[in-house]
Amino acid sequence: MTQLLSDIYYLPRAGRYANPLNSNDRLPLVYGALTDGTLGIWVAPCIDTVNYVYAFSGAEVMSVANGNSINVYENNLLLDPSLYTFNAANNYEGKGTIATIDFTTPKTGSTITVRGKGKPTAAGGATLMEDIVAIAYDFLTVENTFTSAQFEATKKSYASQIFSVQAYKAAGVIDQDAVIWDIITEMMAGFLGSAYRNGAGLLCLEIDDGTISQYGQAGIIRGSDAVLTEARQRFINLINQAPAHYSYNYAAGEFRSRTNEAAHADTISQAVYGVREPVTPYQSYWCRDTASVQAVQDIIVSKFKNPVYEIEIDDITAKRIHMDVGDCFIYSADRLYDKNGDRLMNHYWKVLSARPDFQRGRVNFRALQTNYYMTTAFLADGSFLADGSVLAGNNRDTAEY
Repeated sequence: MTQLLSDIYYLPRAGRYANPLNSNDRLPLVYGALTDGTLGIWVAPCIDTVNYVYAFSGAEVMSVANGNSINVYENNLLLDPSLYTFNAANNYEGKGTIATIDFTTPKTGSTITVRGKGKPTAAGGATLMEDIVAIAYDFLTVENTFTSAQFEATKKSYASQIFSVQAYKAAGVIDQDAVIWDIITEMMAGFLGSAYRNGAGLLCLEIDDGTISQYGQAGIIRGSDAVLTEARQRFINLINQAPAHYSYNYAAGEFRSRTNEAAHADTISQAVYGVREPVTPYQSYWCRDTASVQAVQDIIVSKFKNPVYEIEIDDITAKRIHMDVGDCFIYSADRLYDKNGDRLMNHYWKVLSARPDFQRGRVNFRALQTNYYMTTAFLADGSFLADGSVLAGNNRDTAEY
């Protein structure tokens, strides 16, 4: 049977082993470095009451020899390593490779929680899997039955490159059954990422780093080809300070860390509009690295510190039928003005939704204003004064295309 993104992912159960404590206990799936704090971060279920064996992870994790750092707690008390043996890749009872903790004495009535590192990038490897795109891919293709052919390869590669350039670090545990799509979107959302299916049905993974490629636009919509049907600025979308919660503790069911430093807010925007925060703090279930979270905060504030337009336009020619959610395009909304009072000529917009109407031969696009526009440059030959009327390499192109 073909697996769907709308299917529920069921974690392996302790009941597949001969002597579990509770047959319906889930074996957690661990990715990245979850070594922060002073208590256990997730619960290790008992899979063998006879030999006192607990599951650290339902898949292989990095070995101690390759850099894993293991801490085991009994009822929140740190245990001496002499009381247990850790095996990062144990084909226990021939049921598949998992990571186990073997105790020397029974732990009847105790709750065992753990901290440590998850999957390596390759079996037995010394490199920890911390790229959220690689994690999502591993979860879908290794822990589930999806294939590489179901991904939009270019977007996947580009998202992974952005993740690397931003020096982000991902870490998290899947310890509950959930819809596959919800797991993937939660992973990507931790780094301002998104997941969606394009018109060809391929899974697209994206990470927003606050920039767009000069050559990455999906098209230019001429003014004569489209009708602007709606434009609005919502004050709720204005954000000049973005508090964030991260370092989720799965055993306690709560975030351990919060950051809301003034250094990652925009004081100029606050002087004009007051302190504007999102309705709820940004929540990153898949990040435990403060620098990564604060980099995301900076991107959010840079994008939304000033009011932005959300528009709807009808492409009455259907020439841009190929444009899809996540694509950027150029369009001159010359009835709208930016914060400097300049018309939004040749502006970059990001597609939020695309609704083709084949019967009428048109496509409706809902799009969000970005911070970018087509530019034009001038020779430094004295023809133009350096009085601010012409921006150095950043003057808006006002030609109509």
